Amino acid sequence: MQQRPRQEIFSTIVSEMPEGVIFLDDEDVIRFCNQAAERIRGISADKIVGRLVYTIHPAKAHPRIRELLASLKSGVVATSNRVVKVHRRYFENTYSAVRDTDGDYLGTLLISRDITEKKRLAEENLQLKNPPEEDHLVASSERMRQLLELVDSVAELDSTVLVTGENGTGKERIVERLHQRSLRRDHPLVRVNCAALPENLIESELFGHLRGSFTGAVDDRQGRFVGADGGTLFLDEIAEMPLGSQAKLLRAIQEKLVQPVGGRREIRVDVRIVVATNRDLAAEVEAGRFRQDLYYRLNVIHFDVPPLRERAEDIVPLTDIFIKQFCRQMRRPLKRLSPEAQVLLQSHPFPGNVRQLKHAIERAVALGKGELILPNDLPADLLGQVSPVATAPCCAYRPGESLKQMMGHYEREILQQALRHYQGRKNQTATALAISRKSLWEKLHRHALGSSE
Repeated sequence: MQQRPRQEIFSTIVSEMPEGVIFLDDEDVIRFCNQAAERIRGISADKIVGRLVYTIHPAKAHPRIRELLASLKSGVVATSNRVVKVHRRYFENTYSAVRDTDGDYLGTLLISRDITEKKRLAEENLQLKNPPEEDHLVASSERMRQLLELVDSVAELDSTVLVTGENGTGKERIVERLHQRSLRRDHPLVRVNCAALPENLIESELFGHLRGSFTGAVDDRQGRFVGADGGTLFLDEIAEMPLGSQAKLLRAIQEKLVQPVGGRREIRVDVRIVVATNRDLAAEVEAGRFRQDLYYRLNVIHFDVPPLRERAEDIVPLTDIFIKQFCRQMRRPLKRLSPEAQVLLQSHPFPGNVRQLKHAIERAVALGKGELILPNDLPADLLGQVSPVATAPCCAYRPGESLKQMMGHYEREILQQALRHYQGRKNQTATALAISRKSLWEKLHRHALGSSE
């Protein structure tokens, strides 16, 4: 039997591969396209072979492709990965430089792998690891619904995102949701707390360093930018970064190049930048503590997470989630929130936001004795910042009065507190108390509570 030429064998193997294979010569002209690549791209090989690679990419991607190919030719990078969505399927594209034995550049090999099923399984695993009741992103309030809709609508973009909000509002949960719904979800979400890094180590932490580049650098170290390659880099407490480091961060974001401390060679990275802060960055710019050019570069898409006091409709659903979570963790019978504790929570300003609510429920589940969580099971700071419902004179036993009369006093006091909390706004008060506006009006009339309450 006659042996087939080696080149013919290799050609057959590549043609039958399930991955899409495209080869570009040193002038970026497509010289080969196998059947899988035709199927993935939705175009026949005879229409693209002999033409520049930009033929198979939309015009908006041409600058990025040129930049990538230039990096491969120069040796700045040897390979680059990127996840793309084509015809409702997800593909991981790998661009690799092909060189001869002398190291001269011959062309670029583009391999496309269908990862749609892998992505689906990853989503299922994520849901199993993070069931909905532990997501903590409740959206019963209109403001949170609008925010989550915005997050989901821009998740698949690569634009830089600025997340603002008070401490404890759930900024990290927003960032996690953004990453999990992005095309980068199969790659790392790397977190950096800028406030926790000593000033002299920030550059080493972000960009890496070479052994011997400074005292204590006993080994080469990969920076967070490289660690997040292909994924998302989350810079928390960005307002705490010193001005000197801000300049180098700006260059890394704009050029997508990082240079390790003590190194001469720059490394190309592909990361999405997401930052968060509890400060007003515009005010920090005015005060000279934050670079204006960096602020504009970061503030492309802005998410502002509202404080819990401005979305009282989310308090009870969040409380239910935390009760289930801590009862399961502590192996306690499932508890319920008493009506008195519910009113107390909804009347509280929660300066610590969702984090404060979570800690309060953890304490209540740990220390509560019965199946109901009562006001006294909650931390003292919650009892001290609103009228002490459980011990108010209107709630005390009154000889000569019926239970209905005493409950009427209690109801009147709660209505007054709720109205004060919502500054007399009836719709918000009714929603928070889980009653209709008509029912609220009837109760106000019965208790002779005027519109000024």
